[in-house]
Amino acid sequence: MTIYEGSNGSLNLFYNDTLISSFPLTNKKTFTRYKYQGHYIILKSMNEKLKLKQIIITLKSFCDLIYQRKINNQAIRKSDHQMFLSCFFGLLKLKQIDEDNILIMKKKKKKKINLS
Repeated sequence: MTIYEGSNGSLNLFYNDTLISSFPLTNKKTFTRYKYQGHYIILKSMNEKLKLKQIIITLKSFCDLIYQRKINNQAIRKSDHQMFLSCFFGLLKLKQIDEDNILIMKKKKKKKINLS
């Protein structure tokens, strides 16, 4: 699994104790922006007149599908990672998963080597 690092570090998402996705953190791609995607997917679903229980089942089903693909070493598209991010933060917003499944890593500092 590649960890994508931005200028401000990386956001790593775990599901069932397995690292599923990694996203760069930059000045434009902030944690708040990523977190809003979960809020947005819930709002769009509610606008479609879906019940909360049905939304939760759908979000969990997608996360479970991506988890199974990860466990079985199957390819996961970039668009699937983006959708996983939305579903993950949607479940977080609905208190179906906890924040212990999020790891934010600061950008690595490169060491200067003195060759003298």
